[in-house]
Amino acid sequence: MSEFNKELVKALANGDKEAQEQIKDLPLTVRMALGTAVDQLRRDENIVPMDSGFSLYEQKKVTQEEQDELGNALAERNKRLREADELREKIRQEHLEKEIKAKVARARAGLSMNDRR
Repeated sequence: MSEFNKELVKALANGDKEAQEQIKDLPLTVRMALGTAVDQLRRDENIVPMDSGFSLYEQKKVTQEEQDELGNALAERNKRLREADELREKIRQEHLEKEIKAKVARARAGLSMNDRR
């Protein structure tokens, strides 16, 4: 907080709209540093802003369409993961079958060699 104007940080911590307007054109890294200072001041002095105010953790409003798109994307991802798991299991089973057949063939070859005496 020592890097920034203490009055500005306090105004931001209290949710002052004018202070928010003053900083909106600053570079992102500076706004993030200010957000950290604001959050620290809020914790230290137990400040609860009158409205949502300025916060490092400010969340964007999500529309229903965005939620639907996210749901569809997650469903598609889960489907692909399930298909990949099924394919891995199928390949594993095929590999085990080949190993078993090879062991059986070796065992039979060993038995038939013993029978030739």
